[in-house]
Parts: sequence; structure tokens; C-alpha cells
Amino acid sequence: MNKKKNLTRDENFALALQNHKKNNLQIAKKLYNEILKSSPYYEGAQSNLGILYNQLGEHQKAKNCLEKVIQINPNNLAAYYNLGIILHELGENQKAISYYEKAIQINPNNSAVYYNLGNTLKELGENQKAISCYENAIQINPNHIDAHNNLGIILKELGENQKAISCYEKVIQINPNFANAYYNLGIIFKELGENQKAISCYEKVIQINPNNIDAYNNLGNILNQLGENQKAIICYEKAIKIEPENLTSHWLSMNTFPVIYKNFEEIDQYRKNFIKNIKKVNLLLDAQLKFSKKQLVNAINSSTNFYLHYQGKDVLELQQHYAHLIEQITQNIYQEFHTERKKNISTKYIKIGFVSSFFKSHTVSKLFKNWILKLDQKFFKRFVYYVGNKFDHTTNEIKKNVDYFFNHTDVDQLINQISQDNLDVLIYLDIGMKPIIQILSSLRLAPIQCNTWGHPVTSGFKNIDYYFSSELMEDQNSQKYYSENLIMLPNLGINYDFPNLSNIKNPNILKKSNTTIFLNLQSLFKLLPQDDHIYLDILKKNSNCCFWFIHGKNNSVTSIFKERISKLFKKEGYNFEKYSYFHPRCRQEEFFGLIEESDIILDSFNWSGGNTSLEAISLNKPIVTYPSTFMRGRHTYGILKILDIDETIAISKKNYVKIAVKLANEKNFRNSIINKIKKNKNKLFNDDKPLKFLEEVIRKKLR
Repeated sequence: MNKKKNLTRDENFALALQNHKKNNLQIAKKLYNEILKSSPYYEGAQSNLGILYNQLGEHQKAKNCLEKVIQINPNNLAAYYNLGIILHELGENQKAISYYEKAIQINPNNSAVYYNLGNTLKELGENQKAISCYENAIQINPNHIDAHNNLGIILKELGENQKAISCYEKVIQINPNFANAYYNLGIIFKELGENQKAISCYEKVIQINPNNIDAYNNLGNILNQLGENQKAIICYEKAIKIEPENLTSHWLSMNTFPVIYKNFEEIDQYRKNFIKNIKKVNLLLDAQLKFSKKQLVNAINSSTNFYLHYQGKDVLELQQHYAHLIEQITQNIYQEFHTERKKNISTKYIKIGFVSSFFKSHTVSKLFKNWILKLDQKFFKRFVYYVGNKFDHTTNEIKKNVDYFFNHTDVDQLINQISQDNLDVLIYLDIGMKPIIQILSSLRLAPIQCNTWGHPVTSGFKNIDYYFSSELMEDQNSQKYYSENLIMLPNLGINYDFPNLSNIKNPNILKKSNTTIFLNLQSLFKLLPQDDHIYLDILKKNSNCCFWFIHGKNNSVTSIFKERISKLFKKEGYNFEKYSYFHPRCRQEEFFGLIEESDIILDSFNWSGGNTSLEAISLNKPIVTYPSTFMRGRHTYGILKILDIDETIAISKKNYVKIAVKLANEKNFRNSIINKIKKNKNKLFNDDKPLKFLEEVIRKKLR
């Protein structure tokens, strides 16, 4: 019988190493431990055992092993490097950094160490230091793909898009099949509005990895924006086919609506699809699948039902169904923020918070910033929570003049901060516009929570108590369209600054003499197919006119609108192109110039001008409006009521046409309206009455 040969220590180490490389981890572990029983200072065995424990997820044991290696050999670079990795995984980032730095002292030419140090610094938000590390890694190894890629990610976060693009392009140059680089390029191109380039990038990702769900979702989002709704839905469905339980893909599909409708029938079709998809998502949630908090948050944060609100119909029931869906999810992951909060009646100041995605030069800020800036500071402490990432002079003005300003785009950070601030009242200025606000407004973060008309649609959320509206924009039956308790503020309900008209730039447009210019100031997606005939009806009674519009955010939206209305004109023997002009989207000074060049403003039905109508009035332009049932279609009505102008408020679509033609044909009538505007327009601006009423309402609600 042959005796089993006793292996030397080094032979056992070689055998352990062999098994380690073959991923026979348990055998390798046993062999390393046997070596260390007899030779506890065997550096190689101690080091490799540490690496093996890390592979097994036994991080503490791995840490202990590698610390022993350093005791054996204080200059063991690999031990410092691997300890850095382990400590980073354990969340001990500062310790990880110190070990990486020690490794660099031992060998300053190791690209992997710089790369991992960069990752840790990036996680801590120390972006400039992280950039320096990635650059060092690239200097040592110019083909370090991950360093190029991560450098691009940071540069993108810092707004240096062109530099980020160069990084990703370098990655692709090194490895044309590196999918992440194409994916990251797609994100940047989408943000820059270069949709076709973004589409090409996502298509390349899918070509490399046909199972990349995020690429399908992002591609769908772009196609949806371009008006290719059915193609977008196909993308989401492909993602769902790959992963039937992917909640984000279901959510995106549910919230897919045309940016602009091709015909009236589409409206009902998409409303039915929305209801059907809500049921699908409910079934998914009811199936007791184990969704992580991250998966649930990412789904809600992927999209809103924004375009549902532009169909000209009552949305209360649909909003409540949608809100209930979100509430189901947030009750699960943020249970502690669904309980009632006690009023702080004994405090000296009323702590009032304002939440918005648009504390910048934007309609929402123009309408409501003075609610914040002009609140009586003897009674109120003002807390502002900005969930956007773009800053300008408006942002700085608000930040400078409030008691507390918090900016973040992470939902957990926002929830915790708002909750800790122990507010008395929390006002959301634009529920329904940005996904993150959906999560916040579903929670109970203050004893009293309110909505208002930055986005003039009911929220549907049970935790939103009141809706601050305008007495002139609602009628006696309006409450039935709101889940919130309706509070009517006097006049327009806002304190609006007179626009700055000092730098008006006239657009370079060839205007025919004696031609009446009818200007529609609204985004094209607010113009519904059933109202297209208005322009034709006006033209039939005044052929010497031209209709001006503002281009959509992309050419597809504009094309759909043009095609839709051109068909209508053609049926009656008219060429729409001959009577229309579409001005490119432009800066405010040129926008004002466009208003100045026009003669008459045609307010859109169902979703009227608010900020734009106020701007037009500041320039003394007559506006024709036909108020609809809902507040969102009655903004201009309220404005004209303050001006004591009933003459341009239509009682029907037929009457709307009659008024528009009369303004065009009867100079005296038009001048009388202009004179009324000049006489009364100051009533619209810097109106303190709504704010005083708001302050009083809040005080009463807290008693």
C-alpha cells in the first residue's frame, strides 16, 4: 500500500493557489488555514486567505487576515490595496482611503489603486479629488476603460458635458463593445436635446446587450417625447418580456401619453390604456413579489402622468387611482411618514415650507416666488426645498432671502430633512410635474399640507389637505374636481412682479403690411384637435391674417400639429402654410418681442395662459379667451375680470371667433380694449391682498 506523500509547506501553498484559481474556494480555504496553523507568518497564505474570505463575503475575516499581512510585511502593497477594497465595501470609506494612500506611497505607479481610491472619493462627494485619481490612473494606464468611464460620469454630474462625451468616446475607441459608455453617452445626448444621437447610442447598447432593460426604457422615453408613442410602448414591452416583474418598465408604459394628439379619438384611447395599466401595476404589487426599496422608488421616479392632464377632461377619478397606487408603495417603504403629525401651536413662529422643482427662471417661480419672499417675517419662518439641479439668478434670490434653503434630488435626503425641520405647513407648488414630488406629496411630512396651481390639477393624494386657488378662476361647482379642500384666494391668488421689459429683442420676421397677426403663446401640446377649426373659422371671416405659434420642444411635435391642422385647412381649400408661422423657441427678451410684433393673442382652450397672458397684458395686447370648466382653462378669464374686460371673454367657440374677427376688423374696438388694459393692468401686479389672505388662512388652520 502506497503511503500518502507529505507535502511541504510551499507545495501545500501551490496546491491551495491552484484550487483558488479554479474557484474551489472551500478546498483552498482549508489548505491556507492548515499552512497558517504551522506557519502563522506565512505572508502569501495569509494574504490569499484574506482575498478568499472577501470573495466569500466574509469581510471581517478578510480584514483580519490582511491586517496580519501588514504586521508581517508593512510594505505589502497588495494587502493595503485589498484592505482598501474591503473597507470600502464595509462602508468604512475614510479608513479605505488611508489604506489606498499607503499603497500609493509604496508604489505610485499602480493604476488600480488610483482607480479604486477615485471610486471611494466619488462616493463621498469629493469630486475634484476623485477626478485627480482617475486622471492619474489614466496617465499610468491610458487604456484604463473604467477610469475613463467613471471620469466621464463625474464630469457629467458637474455639468461638463463635452468633457464627459470625450471620456466616453475614448472608452469606445479602446473597446467599441463597451456598452456602458454608449449608455452614458445616450443620457448626455438626451439632456442636450440631441435625440437622434441618443437613440443611436441606446440602440448600440441593445445591440451589444439585447437584455439591457434600462436601455429599452430610456429609448422608449425618447421616442415618447418625439411623439412616437407606439414605438415607445414597444420598447417598454420588450423590457417587460425580458423581465416581467420590472416595475419601472410597467410604470413607464402606464404613463405613456402622446405629447400632442393626432386626433380626438386618441384621447379616449389613452385614458382607457391608463386605467388598464394601473390595474396591471396593481396586480404586480399584489403578487407579493419582493421588490426592494430601490426598485419601488426608481419606478415612481421614472415618470409622471403629466400629459394625462392636457386632455381637456375631468381627471379627479384617474388622479385618485394613480395617487392610491403611489400611496400603496410609499406606505410600505415609508410607513413612519404616513402617520398624522401634531400641530406646533405653542411656537413663536409658523414654520412654513415650500417644495418645487422650479426655483429658477420658470413660470412656477414667476407665479409664486413672492408667496415666499413677501411672507410676514414677524409670524413666519420660511423653509425652501428645491428638488431641481439648475441654478440661476432666481434661485439665488430665493436662497438669499429665506430662512432656510435646502437643495437635493435624493428622495430620502429630502424626506428626512423636511421631517426633521418640524414644519407647521408644507406647500407644494407643482405636484404632477416632476416624479420625485409624487413620492413626497404622498407622505405626511407636516400637520397641514397644501397644493396649488403651479401645475393646476388636483393631486389625488389623501395627505394633501388643501388646494390654494383663485376666486376668479373657479366657479361654485369647482370643489367636485378636487380631492383637496378648495380654498379660494382673492383675485388671482398670487403676488406677481411686473415683467422686466427693458431688453426686448424684436424677432427677425418679415411681416406683411396690414396683416393681422394672431399669436398663440401656448405650448403646442395644449392645443387639442377638436379646437383646430377655430383658426380656419377666423380665416374664413378675415383672410388678411396670419397665425403665429411657438415651435414645440422637438420637430416631431410641431410636425404632428402642422399635419393635423393642414388636413383641416386643405378640406376647405386653404393652404395652412400660407397663413401660419412657427417661431423657434427662444429666450424671454425675444419672446416679448414676438408678443410686441403681434396684434391679438388667441388664448388656448382647456389650458389657458397664466404667466404668458400676464406677460402679454404687460405689453398691452388684447387677449381672446373662452373659459372652460376647469381652473386650468380659466386663468386668462380671471386676468380679464380684474381688468374689467368682459368684451373678449367668449361664451362659446363661435363667439370666440366673432370676438377675434371683431378685434381684427374694428380698430376702435381693439383700441378700446387696449386702453382698458393700460388703465387697469397695474391691478394685476404686486397684489398684496392674496398673500395677506393666505397668511390669515394658515393662522386659522393652525389654531
